Amino acid sequence: MPQDPSKDGDDDLFAVMDFSATGEPAGNSTDASAALDFSATADDGESPAGEAVDISPVYAPAAPEETATVLDAIDAVTHAPEETEDVVALFTATNPPGTVSVSALGDGAIDRVDLSADVTRLTESQLAEEILVMAHLAAQKGQAAQHEFLFETMCELGAGDPDALSDLLEKGMELASPQRAAQTQARMFATRYNNG
Repeated sequence: MPQDPSKDGDDDLFAVMDFSATGEPAGNSTDASAALDFSATADDGESPAGEAVDISPVYAPAAPEETATVLDAIDAVTHAPEETEDVVALFTATNPPGTVSVSALGDGAIDRVDLSADVTRLTESQLAEEILVMAHLAAQKGQAAQHEFLFETMCELGAGDPDALSDLLEKGMELASPQRAAQTQARMFATRYNNG
């Protein structure tokens, strides 16, 4: 049968769980449960030796910038500064009459097609064919630039045989050489625009 905790007894099971200061010897000035009491202060009014740290976040507003109006202040907060765009090299092919210009990226992908007002003289099928021819030439120019870049870079890194490297780029990677791109454009212009 459980014993009454208020009775004096050495074999009291609940005495182990009693964290109150009562029943302590008078010479013992340290309270074992004081380490668990985070709100306790020392008798002299100062914080206890194991000071509690205030972990609540402190939110301080940023110092406002000098603005002329309220609208400028709102605009400064809501609009991020514009980032500069990367410059992308475009390779353009334009037909001799100057009616169709097609620009391609370095990998040969078509970026844009520009038409002049004179294209109204062409039929729809003629215009489509002209755009396709200029797109092919622009793509070859872009690939030729990529070929040239890779060729020069590999030679700088110590690639042994320039002929083998050029063969790899043209046949293995199917990149037109700058010479082949120039020959294709010259041949195309000579056959298509011979009479005009």
